[in-house]
Amino acid sequence: MPNPLPLALRRSLESGECVLFVGAGIGGHLQGEAGRFAPDATSLAKEIAEEFSIETTNYILPKITQVVTIRKKGKSELVAFLQRRLEGLDPDSKLRWLFTLRWKAIFTTNYDNGIQRAYDLNPSPSQTPVTIAISSEIVDFDPRFQVPIYHLHGNLFGESNPSIVITEDDYVRYREKRRMMFNVLQKEFATSTALYIGYSNQDSNWKVVFEELKTDIFPTQLPPAYRIAPGTDQLDKEILESQGIETLDLSLEDFVEAASSELTEINVSWDRINRIRERIPTDLIDSFERFPAATTRLLTCWSYVNQENFDEVPNIKSFLFGDRPNWALIAKRIQFERDIEEQVYNGLLDYATGSNNIPKIILTLGPAGYGISTLLMSLAVELVKDHAGPVFMHKPNTAIREGDLEFAASIFPQRPFFIIDNPAEHNSTLGSITQRLRDAGKTACFLLGERLNEWRQTRARLAGDEYVLDPLSDPEIFRLIKVLEENNSLGLLKDLDDNFRHAAIKQKHNKELLVAMRETTEGKAFDAILEDEYRNIADAPSKDLYLIVSCFHQHGALARDTLLADLLKLPIDEMYRKTRDSTEGVIIYECLDESYGHYAARTRHRLIAEIVWQRCGNLGEREKIILSGITSLNLTYRIDRESFDNFIKSDRLVDCIRTLEGKTQFFDSAIKKDPDNPYVRQHYARMLLRQNRSELALGQIEQGLQIAPRERILHHTKGVILYEMAMSNISIEIARKRLVQSEGEFRRCLAMNNRDEYSWQSLAELFLSWAKKAPTLEEATDYIRKTEEVIEEGLRSVRSREGLWVTSSKVQQWVKDEPSRIEFLEKAVSENPGSIIAPYLLGRAYRQNGAIKKALDVLKTVVKANATEFRSCVEYSRALIEYGEPYSKAIAILQLSTLYGYSDPRFIATLGGMLFMNGDFTAAAKVFEETTKQQFPGPEQKTIQFRPPDPKNKNLSCRFAGEVLSVKSGYAFIQCYGYPEFFCPGSNFSGIILRPGLELTFEPGFCARGPVADKLALP
Repeated sequence: MPNPLPLALRRSLESGECVLFVGAGIGGHLQGEAGRFAPDATSLAKEIAEEFSIETTNYILPKITQVVTIRKKGKSELVAFLQRRLEGLDPDSKLRWLFTLRWKAIFTTNYDNGIQRAYDLNPSPSQTPVTIAISSEIVDFDPRFQVPIYHLHGNLFGESNPSIVITEDDYVRYREKRRMMFNVLQKEFATSTALYIGYSNQDSNWKVVFEELKTDIFPTQLPPAYRIAPGTDQLDKEILESQGIETLDLSLEDFVEAASSELTEINVSWDRINRIRERIPTDLIDSFERFPAATTRLLTCWSYVNQENFDEVPNIKSFLFGDRPNWALIAKRIQFERDIEEQVYNGLLDYATGSNNIPKIILTLGPAGYGISTLLMSLAVELVKDHAGPVFMHKPNTAIREGDLEFAASIFPQRPFFIIDNPAEHNSTLGSITQRLRDAGKTACFLLGERLNEWRQTRARLAGDEYVLDPLSDPEIFRLIKVLEENNSLGLLKDLDDNFRHAAIKQKHNKELLVAMRETTEGKAFDAILEDEYRNIADAPSKDLYLIVSCFHQHGALARDTLLADLLKLPIDEMYRKTRDSTEGVIIYECLDESYGHYAARTRHRLIAEIVWQRCGNLGEREKIILSGITSLNLTYRIDRESFDNFIKSDRLVDCIRTLEGKTQFFDSAIKKDPDNPYVRQHYARMLLRQNRSELALGQIEQGLQIAPRERILHHTKGVILYEMAMSNISIEIARKRLVQSEGEFRRCLAMNNRDEYSWQSLAELFLSWAKKAPTLEEATDYIRKTEEVIEEGLRSVRSREGLWVTSSKVQQWVKDEPSRIEFLEKAVSENPGSIIAPYLLGRAYRQNGAIKKALDVLKTVVKANATEFRSCVEYSRALIEYGEPYSKAIAILQLSTLYGYSDPRFIATLGGMLFMNGDFTAAAKVFEETTKQQFPGPEQKTIQFRPPDPKNKNLSCRFAGEVLSVKSGYAFIQCYGYPEFFCPGSNFSGIILRPGLELTFEPGFCARGPVADKLALP
């Protein structure tokens, strides 16, 4: 009879709180069809050496496999051999018994599916296994019913192209991946006892795992641990015991015998089930009794609106300051009704009362901050009040699974409604779900709400009934005033009558609803309100926290509280204690997983997050947050994976890093996090291309193509890089070779998908650019012909023709055919009215050709739908001035897009110049100060971007009379009465030697640094 188990281990096993580590030493309990047992590391190394004819007496597995990959120039043959060797392994009765116990988590360095097979053979398993490998996609699991199996070195089965850690290079390549898995152990299972089985002291994996655990968890103490290992040397036992690991001199058979006799009967923890049942809506209790795991998983990601808490206190104050409303606020109709609500609701009722079994899609679209989320919640409550059917609303930042929706559609006799805010990121999943419902003969209604521009940019988006949320109408403004009045939130509007209140809001009605509410009631620009809020936070940790959370939430992602604590370098309880009061109502914490107690932070609104990130904190602070953020993300968490994807895809975020060294550090960290992700390499290449490092960019995209050689978008990016190399190379012969290579990549993309509009346009742009670069007129003419042929063929092949029409207009511009250029731009706009680029180009062309009224008409549509599109706002405001409108009207348009406009020197020069010409000199000076904050390169700061037209003749530039105030070495200042002084970038112009008191005339111009005197002349 083996020695009794230690009491602490026994209690941990009985409670299901133990974490199990499994090594190759269990191979003697796994047997294949031919009667062969699973090998340990040394035996496997010998078999591989024999298979691949490697002569050696040094059977070290990483070294042997490294040689195989060198000789075979890859791992495909090695992986195929390992799959043949390790497939079909069945556990014996001892190993099967081990997995009848409940485990908190299982970590293994084995490549096979022996553990999963043990669960498969159990007719009534206490848990369902969920496999998580270093290369697998993010997998969600419910710890109340499932157990995660972390394959630290990869899993050979269940993936089409498995990645495993076996060679010496692999141990380096996937080091960060394993560190992230150990970080999960530290964060989630820090108090759990660990049990190691199948690891001898001579096992190389044991040494690697143990050393990495100590390194990654340091300075945290390792959890109490036990190791099942017979025949361990006494000195080794003593060393391990000093490090918190007690070695039990037992074989697996001995351990099973002792445990099976000593452990009390393992129950399924009815207390746990009952605690879960208490939170299940009564309508779903029957479903929970029959399918507890499926019901619990559904409610983790979806709110069952029919039985939400409508009786809690409405969150009126936080709602009016930008946060999402709670269900009680919506149920009491405290929000004001939008004009389109009735139209959308009628569409929902048509579905509820219809007989068509095809899934229905209803889309509500509008710019950011227009109240889409509130509208969706309002419609959900109306459906509940009218007993239209079961209504589920997706919880932000959680997964959308086909199985959950199919399950929800099957448990009610009535037709279900699924409401999703921000569905663009789930577009492909929703397409799959609707198809599965059709195939199963089931129906559902999907009510989707999304930012207009994000939905328009989604490729292969779902088709459905579209309703667009417009700026506030007159009736909506009066309803909004009523809500503000009833809740004592009128602010500066309090002492005005309804007409003046209406006029104040109407003045800002093209702005986001949230912006209009705050600006009219507080009398400040929204940016300034948020900057004041940020500056008034007293303590540094709370300010830092607000900025970090804004960095994440501007992309719609939440930030884990444990991640935030790491970034602030504070223990999590201290982080909450120090920042709770200062950030109350500013930072909102959402519960992501009740079973683990996972919480994540967000701001009240994504628009607020964007403004705080752009306007608060200096460039150094933002750069530090970005670099530390990418380093600290743990991709085993779904929420961190979403943030990671947003980070690497955002050019705007990456370009906040000022130096190439910093940007390179960012992407090097990203590659360590996800070494098998080709898109990290793609965005790395794009960054290098923006930095004019085309050779380095080509190297990165080549590495991405080694990972995913059939990925069309990677070939397109390679084509773009080669295109830039062809156009920038001085040698015409080298450039010509790059031209051919670039064309080959775009042709390859078209061979993969002949309807790819981006590849058609890129190929046409390539030929057009070469026509401009060609050394002879004959060659230039030939490439113009090729350009037109590509455009013509592309127009016949693609669905979205906007880009090709734009390229066609560029051809006409280059050959000096302005009427044709405008005609092609008009076609591009008419075929894609929701686009941004084509109307911008068309409006600019109209303005430059003097068709000011046409320019205003086409640009107005863009500005209304995309107020943050600052280039269109600049063109629109200039057209207004040239049309004879007052500066105040043009300034109001520019102020719609300051969020991103301040990152552009042309925008700053135009807005500052118009404020200056309008007599708002203090406001103009503040705008010009943005140039210092943005740290633009010198030439961008000094270039004149805006020249005011003559008030009497808009075709001429304005001229002022003035006198020289002072002359310095190489520059001067000129005084024009009624205006602040103008900077003159010189002291000698066309023979005019400047001296104090000299009278002259000049054209006022504006660069990003301020007013400039240009084109000087004597009176």
